[in-house]
Amino acid sequence: MSPHDTAPNLIPPPPRSRGAALPLPGRATPALLASDIAVAVAVAGLCVVGLWVRHGGLEALGQGWVPGWTAVTQLSGLLASAAGLLGLLLVARPASLERVVGLDRMFVWHRYAGEATAVLVGAHVTAAIVAGSAVSGGVWAAVRDLTGGEPYMAAATVGALLIGVVTVTSLRTLRRLLSYETWYFVHLLAYLGLALAFAHELVLGGDLAADRLARWFWVALHLSVIAVLVWSRWGPALRAAVRPLRVTAIVPHGPTTAALHLSGRGLMGLTAEPGQFFLLRALRPGLWWQTHPYSLSAAPTTAGLRFSVKERGDASHALTHLPLGTRVAVEGPYGTCTPAVAEGRKVVFVVGGVGVAPARAILERLDRSHQPVLLCRARKEADLTHLDELQRLAPARGGRVLTLLGPTTALAAHDPFGAASLRAAVPDIAERLAIVCGPESLVQAARRGLRACGVAAEDIHFERVWW
Repeated sequence: MSPHDTAPNLIPPPPRSRGAALPLPGRATPALLASDIAVAVAVAGLCVVGLWVRHGGLEALGQGWVPGWTAVTQLSGLLASAAGLLGLLLVARPASLERVVGLDRMFVWHRYAGEATAVLVGAHVTAAIVAGSAVSGGVWAAVRDLTGGEPYMAAATVGALLIGVVTVTSLRTLRRLLSYETWYFVHLLAYLGLALAFAHELVLGGDLAADRLARWFWVALHLSVIAVLVWSRWGPALRAAVRPLRVTAIVPHGPTTAALHLSGRGLMGLTAEPGQFFLLRALRPGLWWQTHPYSLSAAPTTAGLRFSVKERGDASHALTHLPLGTRVAVEGPYGTCTPAVAEGRKVVFVVGGVGVAPARAILERLDRSHQPVLLCRARKEADLTHLDELQRLAPARGGRVLTLLGPTTALAAHDPFGAASLRAAVPDIAERLAIVCGPESLVQAARRGLRACGVAAEDIHFERVWW
């Protein structure tokens, strides 16, 4: 017997009043464009390099060993700080930016910015030691000066070490050995690392110490990023905790998946569209400090939100066994793959695993002009959550559901997402817009097959897995 069968709070969800349940409003179309973001990053980079050039950095490269390496030290330090600020800005999740590129891409770019910061910090430290060794009388003398012999350098050294720790623990091999919560709290040390390095930039940095305008520009840049962090990152988390939703039902859907139903007064302050996801935080002892992302598995309405949670560990098990009435902070929504991307076109879904949830929610808001075809991949039918709902919704919209079950090695087509297999299943696939939902391996395989079928890259919509 499944653990869901004996849990006392697993009761059917309350019936919805169709007259009262209205769709939640979606977010406004952002004013920003992707090109605007690229221009802003380029301008910021030019300003940073311009500071260095303005203070003679470019000329110093040709003036000998010490001036040259000092110039490299200054440029790498400025760029390391700028990359760190960019990483913080991305992880702050400003809505105007997230609505354009999606939270998944922002986090991928955040990782790139973090890696760039670590490399630049390494270059900065190395160049400083090389330049200092010629002045201090050797490498060890330079290391001694740079780790405490000069004002503010001890703090800067600790900051560099913290950034190194964050970088190493973020390597994929090591990250797999850590729980998400452990990795997350170690990751927060990057904030402290950047803060500890700030003072030595102002006091010892040749580009900032003697230039009042440059110094105020640098301070204003840091304060602006802090303001965005407070407003866009911590503000929504605080608002979600102040106006939580409550668990109204938990309904089993298969042996390892349950639908979590949330409702409450906090709905009135939310915007949401099918295909998006929220960060859920159960406000209970032992759980309040954890947030986990879950996609909507039904179109959001004023009656409530539904999330499909697959048990994968202690956190998801706890979430599917919350007592009724438990308060849950709901932060979001995030994600750009919504029914709006279809724009009246015919749609093909490629889904697997928990990717069924966002596909099912999007399907609810499509109409017969979309003629949706769903290609559902799983090892066995029990793994296809909400299959009965998909088989009811798709035909009502002029579409159909196709299932592909069994281990890959047992399938007649060993590449179920190859071009030949996709064309056989959906002959007009090249004319359709594709929405891919599922684990990373499925997303990559489906993207390759769809591109081979002639589906344009911009017509393939998916969310990258970042958690």
